[in-house]
Parts: sequence; C-alpha cells; structure tokens
Amino acid sequence: MSMPSRPLSSLGAPRVSRNLGMILFGVGMASMSAYCTKAADSGGGSGGSRGASGGSSGASGGVSGGSSGGAVGSGGNTSASGGDTGSGGVTSTGGASAGSGGAVATGGVTATGGTMGSGGTPASGSGGDTSPAGDAAVTDAACQMATVKFMPTIPTVTLLVDRSGSMFHCLTGNTGDAVCADMANTSWSNLKTAVESVMTQLDAQVRFGFQTVWGTNPVGGGMCPSLQGMATDYVAPALNNAAAISKLYDSLAFPPNSTSTGMKFESPASESIAVASKALQADTAPGSKYILFITDGQPDYCDDSNSLCAPDSVVYQLQAAATAGVNTIVFGVQTALFDLAPGVLQAYANAGAGEPTLPPVKMGGTANDFYDQCSGVAGWAADLTASGKPAARGSTLGTYSTMMGPTMPYQPSASNLSQLVTQLTAAINGVKSCTFDLGNVGGQSIKVDLNQLASAHVCLSTSCPDSSEVPQDATNGWSMASATQLTLNGTACDKWRMPANNDISFDFPCKSIIFE
Repeated sequence: MSMPSRPLSSLGAPRVSRNLGMILFGVGMASMSAYCTKAADSGGGSGGSRGASGGSSGASGGVSGGSSGGAVGSGGNTSASGGDTGSGGVTSTGGASAGSGGAVATGGVTATGGTMGSGGTPASGSGGDTSPAGDAAVTDAACQMATVKFMPTIPTVTLLVDRSGSMFHCLTGNTGDAVCADMANTSWSNLKTAVESVMTQLDAQVRFGFQTVWGTNPVGGGMCPSLQGMATDYVAPALNNAAAISKLYDSLAFPPNSTSTGMKFESPASESIAVASKALQADTAPGSKYILFITDGQPDYCDDSNSLCAPDSVVYQLQAAATAGVNTIVFGVQTALFDLAPGVLQAYANAGAGEPTLPPVKMGGTANDFYDQCSGVAGWAADLTASGKPAARGSTLGTYSTMMGPTMPYQPSASNLSQLVTQLTAAINGVKSCTFDLGNVGGQSIKVDLNQLASAHVCLSTSCPDSSEVPQDATNGWSMASATQLTLNGTACDKWRMPANNDISFDFPCKSIIFE
C-alpha cells in the first residue's frame, strides 16, 4: 500500500490515515515518502467488544472490568462483566476462559454507587497474527503514532567561477577586444544568467558557496590573493544561499579595457582550487563536498608564463582535493577563443573525480615536458617544492597514467544559454546524494530490521510500489549500508541523479522498523 508524498515546499504536519494507521510525509532533495504499512491488525487481534458499563452510576467498574478481555484476548469468547461489588452493585465475575491466543478477562475495580451493572455481552474475536514474522502490538502502535523518514544527506557545492579576462571578450563581433563593449555579448554574462537560474531552482536542496578564479599580476602592481591562500569574491556555503551569491555575483565589475600587466584579469586556477578545497575540508556540515570548476580557457599563476605548466598544477590540486574527499566537476565553457590544448579538460575531469589521468600535454608531447619546460617557471617550481617531489627530469606535479578514467567534462557553448542551463542542471544534479539516513521519532532513534528487507520497496516516483521500483541489489539497486542508512548503488544511483528524476519513495512495513 502506498500514498503519494508532497513536495518539500508544501510539507506541513504529518497526515494520518485513519484506516491504515500510517503516516505520510515529504522531505529532502526531492519529494519523498516512507511510512509504516499495517500488515495485520495489532497484537493478537480483537478479543471481543469492550465490556458494557456496570450501571449508570457505577460505570467505572464496568469499563475496567470488560476492557481487559478485549485488549488481550484473541479469538476467545470472553464474557466481560461489570465491576466487582460496589455500593449498590453486585459482585462481577471475570470473563470465561479465552479462546486460542486469549487471556482470561479480569474484573475491574470496585464500582462506587450505582445499580447492578450488567456484564459485557459475549463476543467472538478473530485471532490476530501471533507469528514471529507478524507485526507486534507495540511496533504497530508505534507506527501509528510516529513519522519514520529517510533523510538524504545534503551536498555542499562551491561554485568556482573563472573571472579572467577571456570571460569578458565578445562572443561575436569584435572578439579581439580586451573587454567587450556589449556586456551581454560575453561568456561572463551568459554564464551568470545560467548559474543564477539553476542555483535558484536547487537553493533548498544544495548548500551552495561561491568563489572566483581571479587576480592581477603582482609584478605589474596588481594583487593575486589566492597566491597567499586567500579566497576571492567568497560566499561561504549555506542552504538557501542563492540571494546572497547573486548579490555578490551581480556586483562584480568588468575588468579595465587594458592588456597591461598588473591590470588585466588573470586566471590562478590551481591556487584557487587549493583554497576552495581547504575551505570545504574544514566545513563540518554532513554530506558530500564538491567544487564546480567553471572555466573558459587557459589557467596561469597570475602571470603570462608557459601555458604548458599551469595545467599540471591544476591536475595536482584537483587530485589532492579528491584524495581529501572533495571531488570536482569540470565545466569548460567553449568559445571561439578557447585556447586549452586537446585533452586538458579531460585530464581535469578525471583528476577531479580521483580517476586515472592522462598528462595534459601538447600534441606529440610527453610527461617529461613538464620538468623540461616548467622547472624555470616560478609557480610550477614552487608547487614542485611543496609536493616534496625531486627536482629532476621526469618529475610531474600531477600523477599520470597510460589510460584515462570514465568521467567526462561538461563542454557547453558559451553562446548558447539553453545549453548552459541544461548542462549546469545536469552537473549539479550529479551531486544529488545516493545515501539516505534514517531519522528519529521525537528524539527516539529508530532503525531497520535487516531481516525484513524483502517486504520493503524503493521507487523513483511519488508512490511505491509501482513500475519505477528499484530492485534490492548491492550492485545496481538499493541496499542498507547499515540499519540506519539506505544507499542507491550503481545504475540506480545514476538514474536517481538524472535531471528528470526528482522524486523518490520508500515503503517500509511496520514490522521492519525497530524503535530503540
């Protein structure tokens, strides 16, 4: 039996079905429900109707005397009577021996005042489910009163946005200008529109933070905060953070119309990734941590050094972040001026996911080129020293393989707003958690009886069971990682993370829920 859930925005007090004794709710990243379904009547069934009152004035004796037989007996003919002797009453007798599964009904307390009470009428109750697999009376009663919910862990995503000079070139027309006269005709403008749109839609489901990749060359009198380990244009991650991020994002000025050293905007990507990763590692909020790295071209060290070197530093920092538990999603905005060597974005995507990575070298090059061409570049040499690797030919900052991993970078056209929105949505949906934690009820911890999972259902829809049901499977379905944590695995997780899938339902019978 299943019931539809409600979106988070409409969630109010839990709704109780009078007929089924279950509670329904919606919660989390999408509309979700999990509830107790009654497999059988509670306890041992009804042992007969409640005893009739012992008289108009002696009601207390009658009610107490008759109810004992009704609540406990199952299947027996129990003749519940009024109370024991009261003033003005007669001595009541307990019920007859209960049938199978029932207990002897007991008399009530002494009735006070009142006329002779009439005993309860004989009634035949149906036997309840008393087998070990059936619902116990206490469990069913608790299920009728409690909200049992699986809470998805909330992911944290730092939007790391490239603010280098190339983001402000014209997409069409005078593409060679340092800064486009038409602000709307830039990667910066289109990307900002897309980011703010997608972020608003997922504002209550993802803890968004914000930071830019930005600096000017100190050699020319500029400043590059990330070289000193400081974040630029930073907004700390939080739920419902879209307004704060948009306020800062909208206020960021275009660069001066100049190509002069110390004035033009640079792209210190590796340093910025290191700063963002450090902040996320220090973030104590539960849930996975991600960087969404959005760039349109060549990184540097806040200078104009050899373009081969900075990508090696970027891979190094992405791999360090992944090792520390911070994965990076790579979003490479494509323009006519996009100047990264083939394979660089792919290397970023693999490194950010902690996968085998090919060296991001120029056509025909090898990993030896990094030391040969970069050992004299200050930024690269400083990173090599920090890495503890030897200053010798063959040394690289990143760790490279002869094969690449499966993760691909997103590569939308900067000129196509619809494509930007679609791929951003897909990228951020990819951080949806596939792990759900079992909540508690009024401060009382609860867990799942792992021996009862065969009767549970999980569906990618608003109701369950139905055609969207996910199989119980540790490889490509759902499983319980523990008695309090449900996980979607393999293709089930991939399907849940698809942008079109925003609803998930859980159907766990009462007998599978344990109240501690």
